[in-house]
Amino acid sequence: MIKPRALVIVLLLLSVFLLSYAEAKSGSDFTIIKTGIKGGVCWYDDTHFIVIKGQQPGPGQEFELEGLYYLNPGQPNKLTRLDLSPIELSLQKHIRDVTCQDRTILFHLLSTDKKRNTVYSLKIGQQPTILAEKREGFVVPQAVSIRGQYVLSFSTALEEPGAQHSSLPEQALKDCHFAHLKDGYRAICLRHDRGTKRTWLVNNAFVVQYVWDPTIRVTKDGHDRRVPNLNPPLKLPDGTELKQGYLLRDLENRVVQEIPTRQGPYKIDAINFKPNPGGDYLYAPCSKAGDYDPPKTFYGRMCRFKLAGIDTQWEEVFSLQKAPNERATLDTLDVNDQGDVVVLRRANRANPTLWKYTARHASVQQLPITQLSQEVGAVQLASDGQTISYVDKGQLFFVRPQGGKS
Repeated sequence: MIKPRALVIVLLLLSVFLLSYAEAKSGSDFTIIKTGIKGGVCWYDDTHFIVIKGQQPGPGQEFELEGLYYLNPGQPNKLTRLDLSPIELSLQKHIRDVTCQDRTILFHLLSTDKKRNTVYSLKIGQQPTILAEKREGFVVPQAVSIRGQYVLSFSTALEEPGAQHSSLPEQALKDCHFAHLKDGYRAICLRHDRGTKRTWLVNNAFVVQYVWDPTIRVTKDGHDRRVPNLNPPLKLPDGTELKQGYLLRDLENRVVQEIPTRQGPYKIDAINFKPNPGGDYLYAPCSKAGDYDPPKTFYGRMCRFKLAGIDTQWEEVFSLQKAPNERATLDTLDVNDQGDVVVLRRANRANPTLWKYTARHASVQQLPITQLSQEVGAVQLASDGQTISYVDKGQLFFVRPQGGKS
């Protein structure tokens, strides 16, 4: 007959074994692939991940591109180089700002005389083509909307007096100094606003961070100096004066609405704004009243804001806030068209953890990756939501479910 004390010990040992088995079984549902590749760029599609190879010749010198490659997570040891001809090899090493958007690779190139600024588009298996070229000013891949087929640009002085945008396509090319624009695309040329700091392209509109400065920098006789800003702060459609905030503007540069960073019980982390690929929603880490007392700058939840409609509100998507006053925050997020989200959770004095929210199940789970370093970042989600990439200590990793969809 087993004594009560021995029975308790047996039950405890059994519970520990079952818990360990459950954790191991959960972990075995995923495969973690260490590619051995330094760094990574973006997902072209579900099976092609774009990688940059290059080097920095010396301290303080410009990074020189050696080539662009793609990698299939199912064959992590096979890098395939992309053909970038007819771009001259001497120019290829100056390629910058490589991004992916709707099965298109975009990158930026400044000519050797630094007088022409060009964005190229590239499909795997095809040659790169010029999407936009400027004679003056600057254009980058982040200003291109593949779905909307437009390029967002700004001008300090439009031809039409008092205009906020160029009304005709031909005038937009002239006002924003475009030398070339790919067939089917249009230039959206807007009057430059000194208060515009950052922009995010969304569905036929853009989100802008606006900051009014009491003084502005001007150049006179070759010297920079600050002078009072004679332009008043922006006035919203309801007459409210705005000195700092986030706005949704349409493609005629009109304010559609302010995007609040405090609404109801929620406080929003605007630094980590992330639109979904379709531009219908804006995602951001958030916190809820009562999470921290007294209030602290931690964000343990994920919220989203619908970028169309009337009286839109931030809504909570999921929460990783395990307990009140837990010192943990979410950052480095990515989202796909289905509404799946991947995000890093950084807790006080603990290693970061990687989490995935699956929209069709409305479920969130921690991925079984142990000992992520504080350097982990560049978390990205493939369009089908199955494979996740991240970079830790400079090395590229993939995480994939085993035996089917998660």
